This record gives sequence, structure tokens and C-alpha cells, in this order.
Amino acid sequence: MTEPRLIGRKQAADYLGIAESTFSLWVATYKMPPCIPGTRKWDKRAIDAKLDDVGGLARAEKEDPYDKWMREHGDD
Repeated sequence: MTEPRLIGRKQAADYLGIAESTFSLWVATYKMPPCIPGTRKWDKRAIDAKLDDVGGLARAEKEDPYDKWMREHGDD
């Protein structure tokens, strides 16, 4: 059986290896995403993305080549 992508609060806390109360605190302080509107379920991918962001692993947006050139060669 495939693991579900949507998980409840307890499963989300278990997934992160933290207490359920800690997960609730992290949601309240925006360290974790809110549940999907109208449900009490969290998307694992949203949790992973937020954890990457909080942990500093989020991919930096690619800089526009023109902006990079201007930053490196612009008037001093």
C-alpha cells in the first residue's frame, strides 16, 4: 500500500520526529504550513518544503543574467 500524501497532526509530528504539541506550536508560529483549508490534514510535500526553507535548504531563486552582470560590472 502506498503511503498517503495527506496526514493528520499526529502523523505529521511522527513524520518530523517531534511531539504533537511541538508540531502545533510550529504551525502556530509559521515554522510549519497550516493544514489544508477545510480539513485537519497536512500535505507531506508542503511540510518538506517548509522544513527545507526553515533549515536553509531551499533552493535560491536563479538570478537574472542581466541583474548578475549589472551587480558584477555596474558603475562603482
